[in-house]
Amino acid sequence: MRLEDESEPIRGAVPAEYADVVVAITELGGPTTLMVLLAVLFWCHDRRRSALVISYAVAGLGFMLTLETVLGLPRPPESALLTPLEIDGYGFPSGHAFAATVVYGGLISVFDRLRDWRAMTAAAAIIVAISLSRVVLGVHYLGDVIVGIVLGIVFVAAMNRLTRSIPTLGFAIAAVFAVPAVFLTGGTTDSVLALGGAIGGVLTAGRIDRLPALRSRLEGLVLVAVGGGIVVGLRTMETVVEVAPLLVALYAVLVAWVFSAPLVVGRLASAGAALRSQF
Repeated sequence: MRLEDESEPIRGAVPAEYADVVVAITELGGPTTLMVLLAVLFWCHDRRRSALVISYAVAGLGFMLTLETVLGLPRPPESALLTPLEIDGYGFPSGHAFAATVVYGGLISVFDRLRDWRAMTAAAAIIVAISLSRVVLGVHYLGDVIVGIVLGIVFVAAMNRLTRSIPTLGFAIAAVFAVPAVFLTGGTTDSVLALGGAIGGVLTAGRIDRLPALRSRLEGLVLVAVGGGIVVGLRTMETVVEVAPLLVALYAVLVAWVFSAPLVVGRLASAGAALRSQF
């Protein structure tokens, strides 16, 4: 089922000298990269649709953690690693392959680009590259990533139907998935991220339609710089905050900030313009 033998040629296809390149590719499916990508899209593009995909990502995190923990299947042996890596969690299905499919595939679906062959090709290429990078690194078997992709496609289709394009409903579903994930994993950082993100989304996603529109490209750049800086700062704080309830609050604030940043920056821009008009 996991295609252990079929994974060997893929692992042997890339020399260890290219490990950094493979790690860079795999990070395209990591939580930090996906979080930044979705935040920037929310700040600078269609906010309702971007928020919907954010809810898919948070819900998917809780779902995958629960599934991996229930199945409890191990990763490949340490001898399979292309380069020394600090890895934890279980090996089946692949969380990176699933997350990449949910986010990049979710963007294609939610933004109605399913008939755009260029967008579809680009998304598929990114998902396949991320998935194969997990096999090359030796942290998953080929079967793990294939199942992760298939589950991601099914998950996006299910969320499309269940959420009815309402981001708040997506985050409510995320909370339903996050609670058992926290319980089953013993409160790992990722499970707490899922719960906190779900709570933050439920509390703030309902107000995104009332956010001020961007008035200029400069304001967009300021929003990305200020918003991104605070996101990085909040993610840095997780290394200091070790108590699970505080981490839940921190991640709730993180998602709430993503949805509130346009309002804060918009008011600062308005105040700056009013101040300049007085001189």
